[in-house]
Amino acid sequence: MPARPYTPAEILALESHLLHHGRYRDRMFLVAGVQVGYRVTEFLTWTVGQVLGPDGDIVREVTVTRALLKGGHGVRKRSVRSRRVVLNERARGVIRDYIASLDQIPPADQFLFQSRTGPNRPISRTQAHRILKGLCHECGIDATRISTHSLRKHFVRACYDASGHDLIKTQRVVQHASPLTTARYLESTQSELDDLVLGLGASVPIAAAVRPLALAS
Repeated sequence: MPARPYTPAEILALESHLLHHGRYRDRMFLVAGVQVGYRVTEFLTWTVGQVLGPDGDIVREVTVTRALLKGGHGVRKRSVRSRRVVLNERARGVIRDYIASLDQIPPADQFLFQSRTGPNRPISRTQAHRILKGLCHECGIDATRISTHSLRKHFVRACYDASGHDLIKTQRVVQHASPLTTARYLESTQSELDDLVLGLGASVPIAAAVRPLALAS
């Protein structure tokens, strides 16, 4: 069963829960995850040095090298380029809050999403999956189709809506090879489809909808 995107209301509820319990690392993972659109295995490679600038503030863009991207170390690696993303103020804010919550600034080579087991290890994809599922259960949100891919799907939907439903721009932002791949990320509920059809009738002028019958001569 494919993952579904989060709704904006779910993200707010989950973030509020994490803030209440002082879980700044998990809040950073959730919120930054839906703001940058990296695949989770790429996202978890970030180090402190990649996000913290020489001025002590959070940088405005992050680049993941080709070797760490999907397909970047296989037979087709020459077709994969490094990926740069800009960090908006929402993403920068949660990263800033997380680092401020620590006793001291970590070294540059430390993984940002630090696992609590072992020296300098990022949380694994499996661990990230458990965090998201558990968080939904804690907040009473249906976790049936929630996975780490829900973060990227939320990002794709948000970009698509913000672009005025421009599929090509959205495809370029998420760097899919084809807009058909991007289209598969954009789920529609039956209610949305019904409203679309009902809205067509509402847009027809009354004068055009009702015309007198022509009398036979």
